[in-house]
Order: sequence, then structure tokens, then C-alpha cells
Amino acid sequence: MSNHEGQFLAALPRNFHALRGPFLQWAEPYGQADEVVLGHLRRALIGWYEACIDQTDPYVGKVNHYVQRVAEVYFSGRMEEAVMAAERMPLAQLGMTQDQNPLNHLPRPIHLNATQQLMLTQFKEMGKNCQELLLMSGYHRLTATRMAEVLNLEGRLAQLEDQRSKCLLMVRESWQAGGIVDPVHTPSPLDEELINRYYSGELGVTERWDVEARRPADSVFRQAMELREDWAEVVSVAGRQDLMETLVREETKYAVKRSSAPAASPKVKLSPRRKGGIKLGKFELPDLQTILAAVLFGVLCWMAWTTFGPSSAQRKSVAHFEPYPNVFDRYEPRDESERDLKRILYYYDRADYQSAYDELLPVAQAYPAAPLYLGVSALALEQPTRALDWLEQIPDGSYYHPTSEWYEALAYLAEGRKDAAVIVLEDIAETPGHEFRGKAGRLLEEL
Repeated sequence: MSNHEGQFLAALPRNFHALRGPFLQWAEPYGQADEVVLGHLRRALIGWYEACIDQTDPYVGKVNHYVQRVAEVYFSGRMEEAVMAAERMPLAQLGMTQDQNPLNHLPRPIHLNATQQLMLTQFKEMGKNCQELLLMSGYHRLTATRMAEVLNLEGRLAQLEDQRSKCLLMVRESWQAGGIVDPVHTPSPLDEELINRYYSGELGVTERWDVEARRPADSVFRQAMELREDWAEVVSVAGRQDLMETLVREETKYAVKRSSAPAASPKVKLSPRRKGGIKLGKFELPDLQTILAAVLFGVLCWMAWTTFGPSSAQRKSVAHFEPYPNVFDRYEPRDESERDLKRILYYYDRADYQSAYDELLPVAQAYPAAPLYLGVSALALEQPTRALDWLEQIPDGSYYHPTSEWYEALAYLAEGRKDAAVIVLEDIAETPGHEFRGKAGRLLEEL
């Protein structure tokens, strides 16, 4: 059951700003670029948040101690091994209890399989209200009373639960439409309720044993439980992405402060696409609710921008899409930061685009190639609007800009915006020596 009011969520951006300077100084011996270091800070803070709201064994130690200890594991690149070691035997440390030791509360890496990636895509195609509600209940685990306050439903808990049930029904319908579940082989409503109570911790010991004994023998029951576990991981990934994007936006405040010269005029593109950041002031709520709404709004705004056009243009995008090759197939990393990028692209090479995206997101500003790989990964995950947002960040003079133009055109087609795609493709086709000149010409003929 949910048991907190959002106080840890409200503290997250405050902790980021309070720890940022001291953390950069503490991490100097590692010799990493600031963006790599700050990426680990953001990851560690999200781990701290998840550890504090854990329903069974919450972390109760100090935030700065947690961040440094967990960041050490991130710097070592051995998070999965550390998580498995802590699960086998909780670690003890002189002067602190187990619930105060950060190494007993490490963020568990999640690698989505193909089914879960489809679930995540479908989740992000849902309406804003459902995404917000499901994240608050499934990831942030707010109390029903607090969710009602955030959604302006004070005193109407029955209406809140009705809305949540409708959203979950929409999730189930999208799974059926996507072939994730078979409507013919589904558990009964009573079994669904039993499974919900099992994962909510509402069953007694004997009832839990009965459920666990039934799982291996009843295939329909077992598949329903596995589906519930898959969905929980999907919601966790969506929540982590949302928090990461929120903390990345917090970092831009320092970029503005450091900039002393006027910004260069952006390249004018003949595109109707809307650009710009999220206006947090849209939510007329008290401080905590404003923070909640802003955090939850991070992922949701992408879908608010997305419009779906003719399916023929989308099919052209799919037919011509090929992931951009790994740059390290052509040359070896030259320094530690490039070795870190090569490690991240391990998932990209294996077509695990969700894991690649999650790994690249915290260090997006550290590598010139990162926006390109983020954009291509988003396009592979059928998120063209998000892909465009990354690709358009690559400046004209960048080595990767010509490549980004090709994937921009494919992203426009995936959105059904043929006119915008044609403008980009014509620019490519008219540029001598462009690596995608031939492909652009052939695609223009097909369009």
C-alpha cells in the first residue's frame, strides 16, 4: 500500500542543487568529464528516491552518504554485480544498521524485453491524465489522499479509484490490441483480484503460500502474474525516465548562468514543429503539487506534441530505417570518456534500444554523438517526436549533423508529416557529397 505524501519527491530537486557542487569536487579524482559525473549524480539521486519510498525495506540514512556510495558503484561500472551481492547477503558496516547502508538499497538495473518495450510505447501513447495517475500510484506510490489533492479530487477517493480502474482497463485493451495478451486465456475477475492483493501485500502468509503454490501448476494464472511483474518494471522505467528528464532540466539552470555570450541565432527550418521546454507554471498548485505535476509531466508532454498522420508515410519511414552504425566499429576509444560511451553502446549494438536510451540519457551533454544515438534509439522505439527533439539539438557544424538530417526526415515521416520530411530530403539530395544523398533521392521518388 502507498504510505507517503510525496515529501521525498519534493526533496529531489532540492537535493540535486544542494549536492551538485560538493559532488563535483568529491568526484574530481575519478578524472571524468563533468557531464559524466553529473549523470552519475542524477542516477544516484533517483536511486535514493526509490530506496526511500521502498514499501518493505526503506532507506533511512543520509542522502549525501547514499549518493557518494552508490556513485562509487556507478564509476566502477559494476552495478549489476553489486546488486546481486547485496541480494545474496545484506551488507553490514560498523556504526550503521542495514537500513542505513546504501549498498543494501542499490537501484536495480532493468532491461526491458521486446514485450515490455511495446508496453512502454503503448503507455506513452495514453492520455496525459492516465499516465500521470498510473505513475503516481504505480511508481511514486503516493497515498490515495495525496493523489486526490494533486488531481484536484479532494474528498472524492471513489472517483479517483474509478479513474484509475478505467486507465488500467485501457492498458489491458492496448495489450490485447498489440497481441501481448490473449483475451481467450485470461484469469477470472476473482483471480485478478487475488493477484492484485498478492502484489499489494494484502494477503496473509497462508494465502501467499497458496498463490505461490498455484503459480507453477496453472499456466493462465502464472502468465497473469508474469504480466503483472513485467508491467511493474515498465512503470519503473517510465518513472525513472521522467525523473531523469526533470533533473536534466534542473541542470540547464547552470548552463544559463555559465553562458556569458549571446546565443547564436538558430537555423531557420521550414517546419511546423513546436520547440521549447515545459512550462512548469501551468499547474496552479501549492509547491509540492507543482513539483509532482512537473515531474510527472516530463514524459507526458512528448505525447501531447505528437500527431499521427497517414499510415503510408509511416510505412516509408519504417522501410528506410536502419540504425546508425556504432562509431567504435571504425576506431578505438581515445580516452576514458569514449570508453564509457563504448560501454553504453553495448546495448545499442544488440538492438536493446530502451537500455541504450536509459544509459545515454544521463550523459547526453557529455558526448557530441550522444544526441544522435538518443534520437536513433527513440526512433527505433517508435517515438519519433522524442527522436526529433534530440536530433535537432545537433548543431550545423557538427560531424554528426548530416547524419541527423536523414533520421530527422524519417522521424517526420513516422509522424505522418510528409511536407516537413520532403523539405529535409530535398536539402540532402541537393548537397554534394552528403552520405545519404542517394537514399534521399530514392525516398523522394517513392513519396
